[in-house]
Amino acid sequence: MTYKDLDSITDPLEAIRSLFAEMSSVKEDLSATKSKVSNLNRNNTKLIVENKKLQAKVDSLTTENERLKAEIAELGGPKVEKNSSNSSIPPTKQSIKQQILQHTTSLREPSEKKPGGQDGHEGHSLDKCSTPEHTKEHKVKVCPHCGCIIPEDSEQTCFKTVQVIDITGPLQPCSTTEHKYYTTVCPHCHKSVKATSVTGNCKKVMYGPVLQTMVLYLYTVQSIPYNRIAEIMRDIYMVEKFSEGTVRNILGKNKSKATPVYDSILSFIEKSGAAGMDETGAYINKKLCWFWCLQCPKYCYVFADESRGIQALENHNIIPHLEDLILYTDRHSTYFKLKVRGHQVCLVHLLRNLQYLCDLNKEQHWASDVQKLLREAIHQHNSRPPGEIDVGGFKKRMRTLLEQDLSPFERKNGNDFQAMQNGLINCEEYIFTFLEHPEVPHHNNSSEATIRILKVKTKISGGFRTNEGADEFAAFHSIAETAKRNGISKFKALFKLVADMAPGEDFIEKLIAEND
Repeated sequence: MTYKDLDSITDPLEAIRSLFAEMSSVKEDLSATKSKVSNLNRNNTKLIVENKKLQAKVDSLTTENERLKAEIAELGGPKVEKNSSNSSIPPTKQSIKQQILQHTTSLREPSEKKPGGQDGHEGHSLDKCSTPEHTKEHKVKVCPHCGCIIPEDSEQTCFKTVQVIDITGPLQPCSTTEHKYYTTVCPHCHKSVKATSVTGNCKKVMYGPVLQTMVLYLYTVQSIPYNRIAEIMRDIYMVEKFSEGTVRNILGKNKSKATPVYDSILSFIEKSGAAGMDETGAYINKKLCWFWCLQCPKYCYVFADESRGIQALENHNIIPHLEDLILYTDRHSTYFKLKVRGHQVCLVHLLRNLQYLCDLNKEQHWASDVQKLLREAIHQHNSRPPGEIDVGGFKKRMRTLLEQDLSPFERKNGNDFQAMQNGLINCEEYIFTFLEHPEVPHHNNSSEATIRILKVKTKISGGFRTNEGADEFAAFHSIAETAKRNGISKFKALFKLVADMAPGEDFIEKLIAEND
């Protein structure tokens, strides 16, 4: 009701009633509005409280984030994963990511040379045989243009020759040769005489030298287990009743013959002046044992033992053969307990370990400075005569680097830098031995390559069932590897061993002389 409505009032009482009704309605609306306002105030209070809690969480997370940033900065950034390019971890134990990384990184300094063979490099191709076993003539029989038949007696000119090298014929069973030995009476002295045996003490049936050599070759060189060797002999060479036991007997028989040859290799290494050593684990009869390698450029000696310490060398009487040698090895502590003429630590191992420090902290220069010093020494060793190399200068520069304070890096990167520095200090006198002795290499790659066959053997066969089997493998591998280092095929060396009725200590010398 408004002031304008007062002029139209005819019934004051009714107007008053209407006014009171409107006032009641307004009161109800006001009460409802107050209730809503009250509810909004309560909700607002709750939101304020929740907002304060969330703000406290944000402040806490912000503080934690800043703390983690500071910790990451203190640690020198994200953790660097060790792999075969910056440590001694073998490639087989790397992740796929690290295997890919290995193929895309190198310890070598980059060069501007293109990949592959360089200009002036002589290529390699198959050479034609001067006396081929077979000759096939391919003459024109039909003219491709007119279809006319070419007479057989027509004159034709050879325009090219192609030689094809292939295995002759289909698979055929092994041949059997029967040896008949006769006896007679000498007409002069009237005594009974017998023909000389070429088959040894065998009375009935035996396998020939080629077949036995194949067994030794497959077992030693190709690392094939007994059951698969037996399968190969049955399927490819069609030798009936050829079992794992047969393989075992052939290996054991020839191990006895190989023993004097195997033992003689140590005396040759002893006279070499310098030799490399390495060891690797392998399971023998389900127990972790160790294969050791002692080698020089022309000779190789491998043996197995339960110990990875000096006890293994004592068990096999190796120590007396080392006194006149300079050993090039990794930094396994056992080697430095030996009484020898000198030591050379493997610089390739050191370069890899230093590369890890370079990857770990790219702001520091200490690790890269040590790398540069080692690479410079290697370059001078390869390019200059020993008498022209300032060995004392290299040692002095290394001493300066080893005296450098690495404590700032230790706080950021744990104790990796300090541990590397201490390790170099412990072998400091063995770092530059190769600069004074040209017969000593700066690495131990040849030993690692020699011993790597044991990892291949383990991967294929899973290990060795018996100590006898491990010793057989070590002996045959030593002989075969020695032959290879002298330009003789491993199969030929094993064949000579099998064919020789009684190989002696001069077997290796005779084998080399025949090859020359």
